[in-house]
Amino acid sequence: INGGGGGGGGGGNDLLDLTDLLDGPSTTPSAAGDIFGGSPAPAAAPAGAVEAPPMIAFEKAGLRVTFHPKKEADGSSTILAKFRNDLDAPMTNFVFEVAVPKFVRLTVHPATGQVLPPHIDAVTQTLSCLNSTNGEKGLLMKLRIGYVVNGQPVQEMGQVAGFPPGY
Repeated sequence: INGGGGGGGGGGNDLLDLTDLLDGPSTTPSAAGDIFGGSPAPAAAPAGAVEAPPMIAFEKAGLRVTFHPKKEADGSSTILAKFRNDLDAPMTNFVFEVAVPKFVRLTVHPATGQVLPPHIDAVTQTLSCLNSTNGEKGLLMKLRIGYVVNGQPVQEMGQVAGFPPGY
């Protein structure tokens, strides 16, 4: 019953609770940072975040998607997706979509571009995840990727598992 209610009004309350938690600790360091010229706040922030090694989330037909996962101090996860085009032609109209199980709250931020130039990973996209099971159930993602290369539309599907424990 808790899980079902969490999708509606409970989800809003969870967000408010997280905001309250974030406001409390971050107010003190940022106030201290302002007093001391901003030095203490940046030193305190990275200590809570733990980066995992990069992982290849998808690789097919010249497209490689690499995830750079990071566990935040508040228990959430931030995943920086980097998209690389290994073809000689650009990939245009690029769209990256992600679906997760109901126990994960996902925020997909806009990509830095819709054109993947050849032979470079110039486009990134940030995914923010909150696993309501506190990592008891592992993070899983289904991917849908679309783009146009040499005038031909391409649609790809994929699944990503194998995130580090606790994500």
